[in-house]
Amino acid sequence: MPLPPAIPIRTGRMKHPLGTVTWHEGGNPQGETILLLHGSWHDSTQWLPLMQSMATVYHCLAPDLLGFGESLRDGKTPYSVALQVEMLHSWLSALRVSRCRLVAHSLGAWVAAQYALTYPDHVESLAVMAPEGAIDAGLRGRWRRDRWLVAPWSPLPLVLPWLGKGSRVQALRDRQQCLRQSPAACQMLFRRRAAAIQGELLQDRLDQLALPTLVLEPAEADPITHRLTQVWLRRLAHPHQEVIPRAETPLGVDSDLVAAALHRLNHRAVPPPGVALV
Repeated sequence: MPLPPAIPIRTGRMKHPLGTVTWHEGGNPQGETILLLHGSWHDSTQWLPLMQSMATVYHCLAPDLLGFGESLRDGKTPYSVALQVEMLHSWLSALRVSRCRLVAHSLGAWVAAQYALTYPDHVESLAVMAPEGAIDAGLRGRWRRDRWLVAPWSPLPLVLPWLGKGSRVQALRDRQQCLRQSPAACQMLFRRRAAAIQGELLQDRLDQLALPTLVLEPAEADPITHRLTQVWLRRLAHPHQEVIPRAETPLGVDSDLVAAALHRLNHRAVPPPGVALV
């Protein structure tokens, strides 16, 4: 039996007061809009397999956040969650998208939650995986090594080329290369003033999200991903959780199963106060 043809995915580009926004778009133009926000070390191409799974029903939009992929920031405004939220709102307004469902990974989940808190009347539901933006005592200091790998005052980048070819050293070199290719993510996560980062953290505000919320977790998640997931589950008012098998996709999980989980979420009613989704 032949495979169904791939659904065409278009690329858009728009000049914005904060920069130039690039995005992927596809699916049913008459369907509900799904806004897909990529993770810390990715861009919008992370969502292409999932878009193929969802585009028969939904209108899918996957932008590059400012400073990621092909989206370029104008000027020297510091990268922040607030900057990304402002960009998304103006961009969606220009596209005449008044309401959407948010699906986000990692750093994108931080931006998505802040967007939902800032514009609650514009968001139908929220789904996140490996979500950043909320921490507990066990997550403090997790960026120490990465700061040392990219900080201009750190001796580690100078000595790294001379440390040999062992697997641990090569892992550090690979990590350094990833960080250097993602300056916007580095600034948003750990290269701003501590007070600026602290002011945007979500752990004391997640319980204000009064909308259907799904937390996805990869099967056999690594300890950091599991801890991030648990912080969100403890703080959200009405969370629903699903574990998705791992797969060789940009998201790291089975796209068809993620699409099915999102479809179930999108047909849930907002529960009354004090009633958890199960």
